Amino acid sequence: MKRIAAVLGSLVLATILIPREPLAQNEHGRKVRTVATFSDEHGVAGVPEGITTDGQGGLYVSLFLLNEVWQLNPSTGEKKKIAAVPGGDLKGDLIGLERDPTDGTILAAFKHRTKVDLFTPEHPDCRDPTDTATGVYRLDPKTGAVKPFVTRGMGVAICFPDDIAVDSHGNVYVTDLELGAIWKFDRSGHGYVWSDDPLLGWSEQSGTWNSRDKSPAGYIGVNDIALSPDGRYLFAGTDGGPGGTTGSGLLVRIPIQPDGSAGKADLFATGLGANDGIEVGPDGTVYFADTDNDDIWAFSPDGKRRLLVASRGQFGDPLDNATSLVFLNGCLYNTELGFFKLQKGKANETLRSVVAICDIGNPATKGAYTPAPVLEAAPPTPRPPAARPIHPMFSTE
Repeated sequence: MKRIAAVLGSLVLATILIPREPLAQNEHGRKVRTVATFSDEHGVAGVPEGITTDGQGGLYVSLFLLNEVWQLNPSTGEKKKIAAVPGGDLKGDLIGLERDPTDGTILAAFKHRTKVDLFTPEHPDCRDPTDTATGVYRLDPKTGAVKPFVTRGMGVAICFPDDIAVDSHGNVYVTDLELGAIWKFDRSGHGYVWSDDPLLGWSEQSGTWNSRDKSPAGYIGVNDIALSPDGRYLFAGTDGGPGGTTGSGLLVRIPIQPDGSAGKADLFATGLGANDGIEVGPDGTVYFADTDNDDIWAFSPDGKRRLLVASRGQFGDPLDNATSLVFLNGCLYNTELGFFKLQKGKANETLRSVVAICDIGNPATKGAYTPAPVLEAAPPTPRPPAARPIHPMFSTE
């Protein structure tokens, strides 16, 4: 049967006006510092992308273009290379990182650099039979050994794995930036498309051009994810809403049902630029990295209040397309990928750093009240052709 683009009914989108001036947070008590800066190697920019904890008070960081994982001491800034991922002669983009709490290994998302095209709606790389390396790899930080966890070559139709979340049982959630979907795998690597809710995708109304930075943004959907502390929800940040720098970023919440399946996604917050980082703190505060505007927002657990906790434009913080987030010992750590500069061939201008934001403040008590998102139905819009992967994964008949 010939494969066709799925039309998933009316794509639910949202509009809400968000004030761009500083909120009632000011900068009192807030401490921001650059923890470490990474160097170039052989002319390749050492730009950091993913970040996670090491379980011992330290951090692991992925270097996007160098395909390396480094361990970082957040107190001293000391760092050391742990491993190349995947290793060998494979070249691509090393993206999200997450520590598996069941055994301390690190899961890393990798996109093989073959015919990647974020800027056409067809995403031909999703059906490229020569790409067998794209997927998720498991790294043992004690030995430096790297093994494939799920890859296209293993029969998994993942297209652009971007971010990873791992629950207390070792189940692995992976975002697919181009398909606009979230995959779920058990520890053995068996899995499926867990959620392809329309809120996770993109439409023709998506902002595909960042006019402020004069850089393409692409036909892309869900980017980053993070689990709530109680394991009842998965929060997702997307790039697929309408409106460019004040609308393409949606903060979505997906209930996790008692049987582990995905409940119906709901819209937690809007009025944001494209997302490239999500974290949920131990008290349930949700942090959203707005990479378009170099802002980091904190949302109260009920979503009714938000607080601007870091900003290049408002506070002069050293952010450079604020990227991945992780919460550790009362501080929020953020990688500075400088993606728009990379797109424009200006890698030499990127900050290549990890930034710490401490003494953040509680949005539930200090944040500005935010009305619930106003939902409206947009005209039906086709999703990417590969939105519902079928077996065999490269078949078009």
